[in-house]
Amino acid sequence: MSTLKRFVRALPLVVPLALVAPLIVPHQVQAAAQDGDDSEEQQTYDYGARVKIEVRMEDGTVVKHRGEMRSFGNEWRFEFEGADHHHALTLNAAGEEGDKKLEVTLAYERDGMPVIAPYKDTYPVRKRQSLWTQDGKLAIALTFIPTKFEREDTSRDDKEKIDPGDNDDPLGGNLFK
Repeated sequence: MSTLKRFVRALPLVVPLALVAPLIVPHQVQAAAQDGDDSEEQQTYDYGARVKIEVRMEDGTVVKHRGEMRSFGNEWRFEFEGADHHHALTLNAAGEEGDKKLEVTLAYERDGMPVIAPYKDTYPVRKRQSLWTQDGKLAIALTFIPTKFEREDTSRDDKEKIDPGDNDDPLGGNLFK
């Protein structure tokens, strides 16, 4: 009987603790489960390349540009000015982390006119490789330096603030004019 008396006396302490404990314990258990779970390692970066671009014009002038391909498998367009012309180079590279060569498709426009149609070739990483036109007057040299890029946090969509001068805002401006 003494055990039953102890249980009855402890009941007023156990009931509130039993009601509060589920509010505290699950958060710690979930955090521990997330920290210890290595089987589903989430990748927090994209694998891409920094690109060095050099365009050798017909008159021998060299125009240089640097850009970033923040992920492979996507088409990237690099537009830049130089030697009194507007240059646009479109690149699409396929590769994985640790690859020594990349499958690259490139197209080049100058002043809005296509100069090199989409052309596919293999480029080594960290080494400069040139592509010459058939007449030998124009060349494009590319160097790909593999890089890991941090992914942007896209979970919040309030990063872009509403411009006070935005005419699409129904509450913007003075309503009592």
